[in-house]
Amino acid sequence: MEEINNIGTLILTQGGTVVMAILFIVFLFYDRKDRKEKEAQDKEERKEEREANNKLLSELSASNKNIAESLNLLKTSIDTNTTEFRQHDERAIKQFSHIKEDLIILKERRN
Repeated sequence: MEEINNIGTLILTQGGTVVMAILFIVFLFYDRKDRKEKEAQDKEERKEEREANNKLLSELSASNKNIAESLNLLKTSIDTNTTEFRQHDERAIKQFSHIKEDLIILKERRN
């Protein structure tokens, strides 16, 4: 209550222009203070966001490396299976040719 009386007295003695200038300076001071605090807070939030993004990128990079290794293992496995199938096919063809020869021999013996 005393502060209001002081403000009233100040207005009456100093005039409205001086009071307006003082209020302008006070509001300007608090506005700049608020802006600095908000800028500091925004800067901290951006820093945290960058750190989170960097962590996410490093995890994605590790995941990509794991996927590449898995694909290489899969390719090696497919190549090995393909080689084994070819070898099996070659052995089977040789055995079928022996069976065919044996059948021809048996057929000739029947006649």
